[in-house]
Amino acid sequence: MSKAITLWIPDFLNKQRIIESEQAWSKLELPALQTLLKKADLFPTQSVINNQPNDFYSTASNLFHQSPGLPIAATKAAALLENFNESDFWVKLDPVQMIPDRDTLILIPAKDLEIKEAEAKALIEVFNQHFKQDKVEIEYGSPTDWFLRIKQAVDIKSTPLGEVSYSSIEGKYPTGHAARYWRQLLNEASMLFYTHQVNEQRRELGQPEINGIWLWGEGKLDTSELKARPDAKIWSSNTYLKGMANATQAQVDGFPDCLQSCLNSGQDHHLLMPYKLIEDLPNFSQEQWLESVNVLEKEWMTPLLKALKEKQIDSLLIEVGDGYRYHVQPAHLKRFWRFKNRL
Repeated sequence: MSKAITLWIPDFLNKQRIIESEQAWSKLELPALQTLLKKADLFPTQSVINNQPNDFYSTASNLFHQSPGLPIAATKAAALLENFNESDFWVKLDPVQMIPDRDTLILIPAKDLEIKEAEAKALIEVFNQHFKQDKVEIEYGSPTDWFLRIKQAVDIKSTPLGEVSYSSIEGKYPTGHAARYWRQLLNEASMLFYTHQVNEQRRELGQPEINGIWLWGEGKLDTSELKARPDAKIWSSNTYLKGMANATQAQVDGFPDCLQSCLNSGQDHHLLMPYKLIEDLPNFSQEQWLESVNVLEKEWMTPLLKALKEKQIDSLLIEVGDGYRYHVQPAHLKRFWRFKNRL
């Protein structure tokens, strides 16, 4: 059986970063990365084709051969909830901060709020008590991952959290048959949270409030559409990727310390995504980012190139955030006419 590796590092070699650090970038010595990208077959991503930002979730599904993309709430719930049921319809209700700005509200996502488990559970408890008569109950997955389980699919279309973060929520409320109810639910939750002791304490400490929730990611896992991947393994701590592995019968583990860990694991196909790096990336200084590029070259690109030369792997797919996918096979390394010029 052939060995296939997919290395996915979203937004890592963002062109804007390269432009801003042009002089320092030009001094980097990246022979393995240069060889792999220059010898590879090149394919533009949807971000280049449609001139739009890459969607993390659809890209993840596509790279793991799942079409259509797996619904966000259901896939994350599959990773976080012990009593997950694939026959249920799932919605994410993420805790957020709403900041008044003239006649609208600006949404700040949970990742910026440093929410503690006790705080999350206290807010969920008051929400569930308030909506008990409606039989609407939030299920706790993590301090930043809350879920709503519905026994039957409902007519709802929401705005993904990434599209509304740090911007006005005006015109981005859920639509569909029960749109008025969902908007009322969001508004009532904001009023409940604003006066809660959790936020009173946060205001005293000068911390951002958790004064709202955002509804998004709705859907049901359609098992008839899933492509089973028992021969594959996902190496990442990302919740969505963990859920995707669970749903497709794949193995899952944290990001490995080296390539050989993958090759010795027993699976034939591997998707690697260093989620901790991706989480830290937005806060990197130029020097930290350049150092991480050097680490990538030394710890991953050099071993991957060696493994291709020795035919330990038969297929390598690289996506590092520059708008393209690079597919390399051992035979591609013989393309002598493709000079190893600078990136």
